[in-house]
Amino acid sequence: MTRLSFVASLLATSLAALLALTGTASGQQPPSSPVLEQLQKVQNQIRAVADKNMAACVAVDDGVGMGSGVIISKEGYVLTAGHVMVGQNEYRVLLPDGRTANATPLGRNLNIDAGLIKITDPGPWPFVKIGKSASIDDGGWVVSLGHSGGFELGRRPPVRSGRILSRNNHQLVTDAVLIGGDSGGPLFDLDGKLIAIHSSIGDSVAENRHVKIEIFERDFKRLRRGETWGQLPELSDNGGDPKPPRLGIRIDKRTAEVTQVKVNSAAADVGIQSGDVVLEFDGIKIENGQQLIDTIKTRVTGDVARIKIRRGERIMEMEIRLR
Repeated sequence: MTRLSFVASLLATSLAALLALTGTASGQQPPSSPVLEQLQKVQNQIRAVADKNMAACVAVDDGVGMGSGVIISKEGYVLTAGHVMVGQNEYRVLLPDGRTANATPLGRNLNIDAGLIKITDPGPWPFVKIGKSASIDDGGWVVSLGHSGGFELGRRPPVRSGRILSRNNHQLVTDAVLIGGDSGGPLFDLDGKLIAIHSSIGDSVAENRHVKIEIFERDFKRLRRGETWGQLPELSDNGGDPKPPRLGIRIDKRTAEVTQVKVNSAAADVGIQSGDVVLEFDGIKIENGQQLIDTIKTRVTGDVARIKIRRGERIMEMEIRLR
């Protein structure tokens, strides 16, 4: 899915179901339907939103891992998720057209997983327009962009569509699927305006959390001054101490070979076994076990990433959710 330019699975499923119900044979023109016409209209809007905002959807590289972000001004301010910013002094911002720019981290509100980065190279830069999350009712269509699985030169950020399921004081919850690398990417309404920033995956990949744009607007002055405050809720246990994300394995720090898989762990869920050798994690080539440990420390509990392993002569790749 991450290699498609446009992924609008809900629309495609709905259209296919309608065609099946009408009994339309291949090559025949389907009968007119108000519902079908409405779905086709939404599909066209999704494509227009993606084309309009694609240039400003960037990958954020801190030298350890990679997330997503979106440029909101010609001067190069970039909104992202707070957990994407891991404390490095210099970042690279990668644009879909292949350009690379230097950037510096500014502030983070970790209570709601919001972050701000500033491109330091001269602009002007492509940017998106700001909207209002409150302008869309629950059930309304949204469009998600992000560098799923990490940045790939020549590949536009994959597009996903979905609907708003619920909301709270600072988040929207949608069924627009996110995977590793999407964190910090933008969520748009059908007018093409930015309404939220991707934060994390909920209890399933069909429940995804996005920080409302109004929170970024409220805290923008503090973020621009470089202030950092709060603690990510997903990283706290019942005692209030940080709860690090885990794969649930023991690994040889020199060879990256898995020596033990814990029962009922994230690794056990996806079938990782003792003797497997980790080759890549979330698009990052793993040279040794310590590198994998350090990489996972930069992630957030609940993140979903792709992991590549070698088992004997076989190379296997799967999605895994950190716990």
